Amino acid sequence: MLLLPLVSAAPSGLTYLDSTWSSHDGEDGDLLTINSNRTILASYHGKDIILYNTSTLEQIGSFTIDEDLSAMEFNPNGTVLAINKRSNIQLKESIKLIDIEAMQVMEDSVLANDDFRDLAWSPNGQLIAAQGPEGDVEQYWYPELTLKNTLHGVHVVDITCIDYRPDGQYIVTGDESGRWAIWNLQGERQGSYRDFGEGILDCKWSPDGTDLVLIGEDGKISSRIFGGSENQNITVSGAKEIYFSKSGTRMHISVESNDFRGLLTYDYENFNEIQRTTFFHRVEDLVFIEDEYNRIQKLFVSAGTGEIAVYLRELIPPGFNEPGADLDGDYIPDNLDSDDDGDGIIDNWDDDIGCDAPEGTPCSRYPDLSKIRSIEILVGGEVFVVRDRITLPTEDSSNIRNLSRNSIGADHILSSHEAELFGDAMCSNMDHGDVIDQWRDSISLSNGELGEATVHCTVVDGMELVRDGDSTTQITLRIVTTFTYDSRVTLPLEITLDEQPLPTDGSVAWLAPAHPISLTFGGDKVETKEIPLWWNNGEDIASVTINQVSVKNPTVIDKAFDWAFHPIAFVLYLGMITVICLAILRRMNRIDFDLEVEEEEFEEIDDDIEDELEEEYIDEIIQEDYLDEEIEDSVTAKTPPVSKRKMYTTSTESTQLVKKKRVSSSDLNKDGPIMKTKRKRLVSDEEAPPVVAKKRVVAPSEPVIRKRKVKVQQEEPEPEKKKKRKSVKRKNKGKSKKKIDEDKLQENLVSDFLNKD
Repeated sequence: MLLLPLVSAAPSGLTYLDSTWSSHDGEDGDLLTINSNRTILASYHGKDIILYNTSTLEQIGSFTIDEDLSAMEFNPNGTVLAINKRSNIQLKESIKLIDIEAMQVMEDSVLANDDFRDLAWSPNGQLIAAQGPEGDVEQYWYPELTLKNTLHGVHVVDITCIDYRPDGQYIVTGDESGRWAIWNLQGERQGSYRDFGEGILDCKWSPDGTDLVLIGEDGKISSRIFGGSENQNITVSGAKEIYFSKSGTRMHISVESNDFRGLLTYDYENFNEIQRTTFFHRVEDLVFIEDEYNRIQKLFVSAGTGEIAVYLRELIPPGFNEPGADLDGDYIPDNLDSDDDGDGIIDNWDDDIGCDAPEGTPCSRYPDLSKIRSIEILVGGEVFVVRDRITLPTEDSSNIRNLSRNSIGADHILSSHEAELFGDAMCSNMDHGDVIDQWRDSISLSNGELGEATVHCTVVDGMELVRDGDSTTQITLRIVTTFTYDSRVTLPLEITLDEQPLPTDGSVAWLAPAHPISLTFGGDKVETKEIPLWWNNGEDIASVTINQVSVKNPTVIDKAFDWAFHPIAFVLYLGMITVICLAILRRMNRIDFDLEVEEEEFEEIDDDIEDELEEEYIDEIIQEDYLDEEIEDSVTAKTPPVSKRKMYTTSTESTQLVKKKRVSSSDLNKDGPIMKTKRKRLVSDEEAPPVVAKKRVVAPSEPVIRKRKVKVQQEEPEPEKKKKRKSVKRKNKGKSKKKIDEDKLQENLVSDFLNKD
């Protein structure tokens, strides 16, 4: 699409408004042709060729062909239809003729290439050109279908296009390899053949016969002067076939690509795009009817789904503007209107389906409010929006889904892409300028003024995920017109609708009932007003006054909710959740140690520790009183183990200092014994440094031969008794040991020392 001329193309004003599928079932087909006076349309479906009246789409005839068709074409006066069908072993024939006036198949036939898709009649109707069984182009006389001559020596692959010049003197041919050549009626080539550079899809003479136009398989479109050089060229991705208007001033190109499906219209003089018609389905073949100004008025498109899509500018129903009572105001009298209440449901079905009509009112006279046309007007600070929602009738909805089913998958359900394609196509074909002007003329504001506007469309319901073959679900489409302001509006604002607008040219809204309608007025921080049912009687107008919504001062709870749901608060919530999760993970991943020990083992350990503390306390007392600086050299500083030490005195009464220790015979731990240690002794097996002890003065009991000067040791105050840890109750513990008299022990030690001296 980037290679197209940079010229703004307007919608053609044509849109899908009808279909042949509704009254005539048919199998898949992709061939169309129309007679010269544009009154008969021939369509191929499976083994049937059906003829339609182009004005009413009524069937006027049909023919059954046993074999598949590859091509068909009317003769210049429209009285004969030539077809190319498959041949078989019994019947060596492919080209057959059908007499349209007599409605019968003619006896004459000829064997040609039964895959060839482009039959060509000479302008005088005396010759038919087609690809022969050997691959060359052959010309046959009408009506005998005898061979006139063969155009050979150029094409060695399948031929893709044949066209006679309007004066009937020359013929152009092209093939898949890109070769093309010009011949005279005698089969003589005019000059050498040429190479287009890519495979050729179509070739056509201009209506005046001065130019030749070719389309390549890569989208190259080239216009050449007959017998001269190239005139114009463009590239259009997905280009398939060339069509000219009667005057030759316009050239139409059918296109099917990922970016666009439809018909492009160019000014042939400069190859500028001037119009486009967008399709929402495949493009297999098409024909059209134009007016005296070379404008297409009716377009017939084969989508390969068994029905023909009909594109029109507007759809005028039978009985329009005739006199008579008209309930819904659609300008069709009730006696001719199959839908009097305007909800898109046939009156004969209304009473069966049911409705919420007031008591005494039949459903055929009271519309389903969810199905009627609904208009929503939104007043904003920057834009003024009109949303026009329409609901298409069930029959048309079914036809649209059938045409769109080219991409249905194995589940036979329409995808969101198909729904979007339909909405975009319907919006592209509208005359947006007419839509904007119509709303601007219908809406009156008490203050402010509407400015520029844009139009876009969306499918609300009825397409996506609807199964193939559904004949009851209705398609709902919304047409949104968004205005800017030339001057801003202020509240309160009075809005008045003077009339109920009709659909514009190229709008699919022609299919939906336009009256009555429901109205809703709202917007940002304004009051909402509704008119649920507005009948189009030509007298009533719709008018409302929009006021600003009164805003109350927020309460503490309102403020708390505002803070709680503020976006920043969610960041805090996320952080808290993260911290909690990390804490839980760390707790779950920590290493647990089993330090459980039997209660009895703990008690035994406590007893051992208590015994050791008592022994150390006694040792300290003995060492402090026993050692003296006078006997330092004579006393060996060797202290036996505490558990085996004995204390002697000169007194008759002695105290044996033996401490029984309770030792557990069992292991204290399943992994090994618990090691016991004692504090380091002041007296050990090694030579210990002399310890100076304070002397105590004691009165001798008898005369002493030798005297020593002894320092008087002042009696120190008894140290404050330390609070001992409460011992653990021992199991099977014997009687408590005899308490040691420390004062008496001191006297005995001194007496013993003096006696030795």
